[in-house]
Amino acid sequence: MNTWVLLRELPELIEGAKGDGVRRVAATLQRNYSDSVDILVLTSEAEVIMHQPEMALPYRNRTQAYSMLLRRSLEVFGGKRRLNSEANPICLGRKWKEVSNTLRASGTDTPDYTLVEIDTTPFEYDGILHVKIRVGAGEAAGTFELFDADTDLTTDGSPGEALTGAWDVPPGGIGHILHGFQRGDCFLLRATSLDSKAGSTNSNLADIYVTQEGEYT
Repeated sequence: MNTWVLLRELPELIEGAKGDGVRRVAATLQRNYSDSVDILVLTSEAEVIMHQPEMALPYRNRTQAYSMLLRRSLEVFGGKRRLNSEANPICLGRKWKEVSNTLRASGTDTPDYTLVEIDTTPFEYDGILHVKIRVGAGEAAGTFELFDADTDLTTDGSPGEALTGAWDVPPGGIGHILHGFQRGDCFLLRATSLDSKAGSTNSNLADIYVTQEGEYT
């Protein structure tokens, strides 16, 4: 069954307005929400088979890419493909880099931060960056923002200049950043903690995935 639901309708559905079956589905949708338009395939028991943010589909041949995602989902349902226990978005991407950092809250208006350079020059085509960030079990929450590489972050590092980001990811949580790039673009990924408790720390692990134009398998 193919359907759609608005994010603002989920709380009412989770309360059971349309029955227990719909409640389970709505709770799963809310738990896995990561982008303004998400595509999810669920089993009849509301288990996630596939999760793909719409904006992460390639710019061209989107119908072909969407059809492939549905075929992969049927293979999982039929036992021909393993179910990804983390319901990882970006089924089309391939892992490019893994970066680990430590978050440290300073308790001031200018918190400590770490920067990671992301250079897309090695890629032959334009594409989509997907940064999946896992925050550790420590005290500090994490805020992660993507900037153009020429942004001056030595002054106030204005959040208004960020291209996109994942803000206030709680301890033990996962954040997602999705951004389109052109070959040769360079970015800075800034990791900070805005926790008011000075000295609180946490670890984080960022997996960077890339989907290029023309890559559908």
